[in-house]
Amino acid sequence: MSDLSPIREKAEEAQLARRRWDELKNDRSMHERDWESIAELIRPQRGGFSSDNHTDRQLVKPLSSAPISAQSNFAAGLYGQLANPANRWFGLATDDDDLNAWHPAKLWLDTCTTRILNSFAAAVSPFYSATTQIFSDLAAFGNGAQYDEVVPAERKILDVTLSLAEVVYDIDGFGRVCEVVRRFTLRPAAAMSMFGGALPQKVQDMAHKGITDKVTFYHHVLKNDDWRRGMLGVKGKAWASRYCCEVEEALVRERGYDEMPFFAPRWDVETGAIYGTGPGFVALASARAHNRMDDATLRAAQMAADPAVLAPDKGDWPLNGRIRPGAVVYGGMNIRGQRMLDVLNTSAGINLTLQEKQQKVEEIRDAFHYTLMNLAGRTGMTATEVMTINEERARLWAPYQGRVQEEFLAPKVMRRFSILWRNGQLPPPPEEMADVGLQVTYQSAAAAAAKSSQGASTVRLLETLLPLAQLKPRIADRLDDDGLVETLADAYGTPVRVLRSRDAADQLQQQREQMQQAAQMAQLAQAGAGAMKDAASAGQAMQAQEGM
Repeated sequence: MSDLSPIREKAEEAQLARRRWDELKNDRSMHERDWESIAELIRPQRGGFSSDNHTDRQLVKPLSSAPISAQSNFAAGLYGQLANPANRWFGLATDDDDLNAWHPAKLWLDTCTTRILNSFAAAVSPFYSATTQIFSDLAAFGNGAQYDEVVPAERKILDVTLSLAEVVYDIDGFGRVCEVVRRFTLRPAAAMSMFGGALPQKVQDMAHKGITDKVTFYHHVLKNDDWRRGMLGVKGKAWASRYCCEVEEALVRERGYDEMPFFAPRWDVETGAIYGTGPGFVALASARAHNRMDDATLRAAQMAADPAVLAPDKGDWPLNGRIRPGAVVYGGMNIRGQRMLDVLNTSAGINLTLQEKQQKVEEIRDAFHYTLMNLAGRTGMTATEVMTINEERARLWAPYQGRVQEEFLAPKVMRRFSILWRNGQLPPPPEEMADVGLQVTYQSAAAAAAKSSQGASTVRLLETLLPLAQLKPRIADRLDDDGLVETLADAYGTPVRVLRSRDAADQLQQQREQMQQAAQMAQLAQAGAGAMKDAASAGQAMQAQEGM
């Protein structure tokens, strides 16, 4: 990013950022109503999409935890399948299969992959905790928002997942994010810590006086129309980044990025649409019905446990309006023994059964693929059953998983590669790879499940053919030993460093054959020398017999 620019008040850039926020937020108002309902029942941590300041909203407490637990379980499954830090969940490759099979290229790609994975570790970046949040947003709202920022002073790369309430964005004709506006608030002291003296004088005075009223800021990222490759400063960046303060409409910082730092993955989206829908939208109808069922049941139980009391006048009722156990209610009965107080009869009932409520719970769970996601407590499952469940899960996720990888994980990995490359953290590639493009390959649990079926089928083929090869050796001649090793290594996710190259293996085989030939020659020479010695001894014995 470029150096800090001086503050400018009444700046056109600040007015543009505020105007684009209003325009883009107005375009998505139809989605925000559904998002508020989803947040209320399924993801109460979020919300405030329609308010000016989402951080001041009140948390809504739903009556049932079934939708929340189903959504959390689904988000955890996404995290474990797509970006689990315990797995080597991605790799790098070129668009040339022959080059990918070349051992020096494989080693360089493997080294780069390892260093990029290390840049996602907790010591460098909060990527994994932020990714947990974005998967939860995807599961609930079908949309997520995250950005990263390099902090040279801390030697860190900060990955931050944003609430949809504070960020709006636009897409280009290919569905890619091309403009982002983030609206957020800071207290004056925090603003001084972030921007230093590049703030309007009014905000600086508020910080010095200890005023804690929040100040609104806009972060506007868009394509840089003045971009010139190779130039210094903002003009040398493909994306312009502007921080603007609502006070005095001031432009407080202008910098740039080489790549778009914001990522906005979507779960299910129609062509040309900016925002998508997720499993939370599918579960919303059942979640509403289930919440109302619980509300009706609780109110009916409350009415039965604490019914309304009928009294003729205030004089026949205690001043506090409550009857306590063991208390004496004067005036509750007249001299003829008739009750002056009675309870309101509510014996009609609500006719809701446990089966009806459980049906709604099952519908919610089905929307989040709960049966496939949750294998905890299911004992006695065979390996075939587990493989079948994993294959079914991969089949159901295939369309959405590909979009998440395309719009979030792949751009994230490639931007991280570019950041590390610019900072000299990656080794130079072999000369043969100078002009070759790179692409991200996925080795997550979901991708590994798909590849493991290839490995299992290869092993089954070997188990079938090897007994037959003993009867007819030509069957074994059909098998390529290098191909078998590489196929199984790829299926099991074996690191490249474990395997030698084909050329190195050929050299070892030649050395082994030469050593075997030398040993055979030595054995033959030894056997020949022994035979000659035996022949000489036999000749001497015959001569001795003839002399007698």
